[in-house]
Amino acid sequence: MAEVEGLQSGGDDSSEPSKSTGEQESTQRQATVDTQAIHDKVKRIHELVPSIGTRWRWYDIPYRALWWLITSWPRRLIPWQIRRSFNRALNFFIPFNHFERLKVAPLDDPMDNLLIPEGESVKQGGIWIVEFFPPSYYPQLLNALKKNGWDKERNFLRQDGKNAELVTSARRGGGFSWSRIGTVARPDRGFMPYDAIREMLPEEFEEVELTATQLGQGLTVVTAFVSLSEIGQSSLNDVWTAQHEPTFEWRGFRRAGVQDRRSSAIRATQAERIRLHGVARKWLGRRCGGFFSGTQAGQPIIDFSVFASYDPASDPITPDYRDPIEALAMGGDHLYDYVSPHIPGAVLVPASYTGSIEKRLENCWGVIGAYDRLSNENEHSGYGEKPYAVTTLAAMLDDAIRSFLVRHAILQYTRQVATGYSVARDMARVNHRKFGTRQIEALRRQLLTTSLDLPVMARDSAEVWNKPWVSSDSIQVDAVGRKGDPRPLEGFDLIARFGENREEQFRQLIEQDSDYRDVLSTVASLGASAEDTRLGRRALLVAGVSLVVSLVTLLVTGPGDDSLWSQLLEYVQR
Repeated sequence: MAEVEGLQSGGDDSSEPSKSTGEQESTQRQATVDTQAIHDKVKRIHELVPSIGTRWRWYDIPYRALWWLITSWPRRLIPWQIRRSFNRALNFFIPFNHFERLKVAPLDDPMDNLLIPEGESVKQGGIWIVEFFPPSYYPQLLNALKKNGWDKERNFLRQDGKNAELVTSARRGGGFSWSRIGTVARPDRGFMPYDAIREMLPEEFEEVELTATQLGQGLTVVTAFVSLSEIGQSSLNDVWTAQHEPTFEWRGFRRAGVQDRRSSAIRATQAERIRLHGVARKWLGRRCGGFFSGTQAGQPIIDFSVFASYDPASDPITPDYRDPIEALAMGGDHLYDYVSPHIPGAVLVPASYTGSIEKRLENCWGVIGAYDRLSNENEHSGYGEKPYAVTTLAAMLDDAIRSFLVRHAILQYTRQVATGYSVARDMARVNHRKFGTRQIEALRRQLLTTSLDLPVMARDSAEVWNKPWVSSDSIQVDAVGRKGDPRPLEGFDLIARFGENREEQFRQLIEQDSDYRDVLSTVASLGASAEDTRLGRRALLVAGVSLVVSLVTLLVTGPGDDSLWSQLLEYVQR
C-alpha cells in the first residue's frame, strides 16, 4: 500500500499535500474514462438498432399508435384512466427494443460483458455441509443411521457397535466425542477407504465422508465432506468462463426483464454455485435430515475453490478481477479479509450478493486461494506426490474447515430459531384465535420442541469454545483489514466474536422463549376454558332439544284413547 506523500521538497510553502492513495486511484479512474469512446459506442449501437417508434418493426407499430393516442388531439377525448393504461402499454414494448440493442453491443467492453482475465480459471475441490440434531431431532437421527447402513462394511472390522448404538451411548455420556460414521463412494471409483460403501451419487460427487461430533449429551453434529468429481470440479468454471448472451425474461403482460451479457453472466454463475450447494443439501437432507433441513436457508455450507492465477491471500482485488470475483459471490464483505493459520494460503469469504439473482446464496462461506500458494504451503505426508489434485488440497484442509463450519452453524442455528420466533409472534393472533383439540396439540408440540432444545443447545454448544478438542480440531480465524485499503480497519478474532455473539443470541432466545411460553400458556388456558364454556352451552342446547322432542313424542304416541295421535285418527275417519 502506497504511503501518503508529504510536501514536495523545494516547492512553494503554500503547496497542498498530495492526495491519499484512495483519492489518487479515484482520480486515475476518472481520468481513464474515455467519454468520447463511450459516446461513439452508444452512437454506433443506436445506428444499428434505432430507437423504438422510429422504424416499422413489429413493436414499432403498436408503439406509434399508442404514442399518437396519448400525445395528439384524441387525448382530450380519452379518460385519464385509459391514458394511464396506454402509457403502461408503451413501457411494455420498450424492452423489446432494448434487448435488440444489447445483442449488438461489443463483446470486449467490460461495461457490457463479464471479462475473465486471460489464463484464469477456478476449480472446486470439495463442499462441506453440516446438520444439527438437538434432543427433539434424536429420533430422526437414529432412523437415518439405521436406514442408511453407512457402517455395514465397518462392522466386519470393528467391535464397538453400530452407528446408532454409538450415538445413543454418546448422548448418554459414555461414548465418542468425534467419530467417522461412514464413507459413500461412486460405484466406478477406484481407490477408496476400506469401510466405504458404494452407491449412486450425483454426477458432481466422487465421494462423501460423514463424521459425527457429540457436544455435551444433547447435541449431535453430522458433517459431510463431499469430494467432487471432474464434472463437479469444473462446472462452476464452465459457466464462469462461458460467453453469455443478453437474456429476455417474459413476464406475461408485465414489463419484461432484460439483462445485458455482464448481468446475465453474473446471474448464471451465481445460479450455478447455488445449484451445486442445492445438490449437496438435498443429498444430505434426504439421507440424514435434521434441524437445518427444515429451514428455508438450508444447511450451512462451505465450498473450496482454487484459482489458477488470482491469489486472494496476497493480492488486493484489481479492477480486472473485481467483476469476475463478484460474479462468483466470493468478494467477501469488503471490509475484512478472514485468514487462518490452520488454513494456510487461503482466505475465508462469506458469500456476497450482487442483487442480480432472485435466489441468493445463503448460509454459505467459501475458502478460496491460488493453486501455487496452496500447494506450497500445505505439504503433508500421506497425500501423494505433487502436483496435488484440487480434491487432495481440500482433504488436507478438511479438519480445519469442518471445525470452522461447526462454529458458523451454531450461529446460524440461533438466527433460524430467532426467525421462527418472529414468525410465530407475528402470526400468534391468527394461529391461536381458537383453542380446540388440534390447536392445543400443535401448541404442545411447539413448546415442547423449542423449550426442550434451547437450553440444551445453549449449554452444549458452548463446549466448542470451552473444550475445542471435542470437535476434532481447534480453529483460529483472524479478521484483518482488506489489502489495498488506505485506511484498514482494526482486526479482531473472528472465532472469539462468534462465541460472544453465540452467548448473547442464546440469552435473548431463552428470555424470549420464556416470555412467549408464559403468554401462550395463559392464552391456551383461557382458550381452553372458553372452549369448555362453549361446549357446555352446546350440551345444554342439545339437552333442551332432546327434552322437547321427548315431550312431543309423548304427546303424539302416548297410551290411551286421549292421545293426540288417537284424536287425529278419529278426526280423519269422520
